[in-house]
Amino acid sequence: MCEAGRQLGVSDPGLLLFEAMTRFGSGQHAAGLALVNGVLLSAPGNIGALSLKAHMMAALGNIAEARELIRQVVRVHLDYPGALPLLASVVFPGPQYRDVLAHLHQLLAPDTYLEIGVDTGATLALAKTASIAVGVDPQAAAHRQPLAASARLYALESDAFFAKETKASAFEGRSVDFTFVDGMHWFEYALRDFANAERWSSPGSTIVLHDCLPVCPAAARRDRESSFWVGDVWKVLEALLDYRPDLKISVVPTAPSGLVVVRGLDPGSTVLLTKHDEIVSRYSELEYPSSEGTWPTRYNMVQNSDDGLREALSV
Repeated sequence: MCEAGRQLGVSDPGLLLFEAMTRFGSGQHAAGLALVNGVLLSAPGNIGALSLKAHMMAALGNIAEARELIRQVVRVHLDYPGALPLLASVVFPGPQYRDVLAHLHQLLAPDTYLEIGVDTGATLALAKTASIAVGVDPQAAAHRQPLAASARLYALESDAFFAKETKASAFEGRSVDFTFVDGMHWFEYALRDFANAERWSSPGSTIVLHDCLPVCPAAARRDRESSFWVGDVWKVLEALLDYRPDLKISVVPTAPSGLVVVRGLDPGSTVLLTKHDEIVSRYSELEYPSSEGTWPTRYNMVQNSDDGLREALSV
């Protein structure tokens, strides 16, 4: 079709990019890149060409160039299809978060597991060693993954769950070894989830927070402006750093939005709940402090690797 178009004198950029994508996908990398570069030569701001070249550079392992190209796309069109997911994939090296969670389960082998925000059930299904695995989600009935016989689903919002249930009723009085917080994407909810989960934990337990490392400021806003969005859950990380210096906090840069591993828990701490309103007020208007693919230096970043996870789990 592309060759026929050329024979007819058609030089439509869309047709050229289609051919470039087809050639690159079939292994003709140089030919595909040449076509994309030709479009960019005549139209440097062509967003489709910039996006396609970014994907090509990522596939070829040229991460620095891919990152810069996709940043250009995001600045022009925040919600351009595939742009933010690609940006996340090139700024977060190593395995994605579900693989990291699976590795954490292997390292911790928790006997009791709590998950706030079940979604499809894919992450709840990772709790293979748990004799009790509890999932909390108002849409819990909609999960699509097969779960272990030990799994219990509570179709409740997390605040209602912690108000209604106790450690005795949900976990037979045992402390929760491992909690994964991935619920509502507003920080005050995640803050309460953390505080309530810590009350049910032991000093040797682990709490992991999702969505605290947005790939760009637009994805970190409280009000959703793009399909790729994590909300302002990242403010929980800021609050923990400010109000709970006693905790050991490590940030794993894993796509699409990082994992925060919290150790050295104190089940008797009441700081986050007694100062809840103060914390919410303090951070409510805070803007995300970093640009695309960069993060505050005070975040304790560890490598997204086996050594990095072991460092995060050490106390």
